[in-house]
Amino acid sequence: MTILTAIGEELSSNKILEVGYDLATTYDEQLLVLHVIPKEEFNSHKSAVKDSPGAENFTIDREAQNAAEIARKVVHESLDEYDFDRIGPRGSVSDPTEKILSEVDRSDPQFPVIGGKQRSPVGKAIFGSTAQSILLNAPCPVVLASKE
Repeated sequence: MTILTAIGEELSSNKILEVGYDLATTYDEQLLVLHVIPKEEFNSHKSAVKDSPGAENFTIDREAQNAAEIARKVVHESLDEYDFDRIGPRGSVSDPTEKILSEVDRSDPQFPVIGGKQRSPVGKAIFGSTAQSILLNAPCPVVLASKE
């Protein structure tokens, strides 16, 4: 089994990653660190660079590799000491909620660790919540780590 930690690029991912790594070491599991770039963000960037030199290299596969590199970078910047062999960075371009739930189904983690933004009930109803969707739809216990 593994511990799956879904992170963003922001520094608030540090706390989420610390919780995930602590669980992985406590339960002697691998830590899968997943960073998902929203497909809308990818499409927006692709449109912005479409006439630029090298735009043909801007592909979903390349951007997924970049997302995995972001995951590696966040691990390196967030954890003072860590066992690199215990950590598997992954990246994807997709809908974050769908990809995280898909990864939960695929990797069958002991715990997925996610962070949540503080929103009002109206904000959640209007904009949705990745964390809320994962909490409601994951087939296993989910750890919701505070981003502070």
